[in-house]
Amino acid sequence: MELLNFILDLVFWGIVSWFVFTWLVSRYLESRLVDSVVHDLEQERMIPLTVEVDQDQYFCYNSITKAFVCQGYSLKEIVERFRQLHPDKSAAIYDGDETAVRILKSQLKELGENFFSVGHTS
Repeated sequence: MELLNFILDLVFWGIVSWFVFTWLVSRYLESRLVDSVVHDLEQERMIPLTVEVDQDQYFCYNSITKAFVCQGYSLKEIVERFRQLHPDKSAAIYDGDETAVRILKSQLKELGENFFSVGHTS
């Protein structure tokens, strides 16, 4: 009976340790990502975008200056037009129309872009 309790304690604490470890690693990676994004914003290498939708077309605005940046019917078009206008910068869709952000986020997985990210909504 004592051996069984020892084994169950070992399994329990192993599982707890695993969850704590993975949580700590994810927090660390998340903080590094945030630091990277903040650095890119400070160096003006990234443009945070607000997205709005009108008649199935997405309009992207600079989240800081509110200036129009680009538009498109899909994330692929938005990325192509953004690259034409800002070839040396990356972009992150930061906020805007909740449904539009969700749709563009699903398109991002299909597109496989790494310079362009779709984040949270307001």
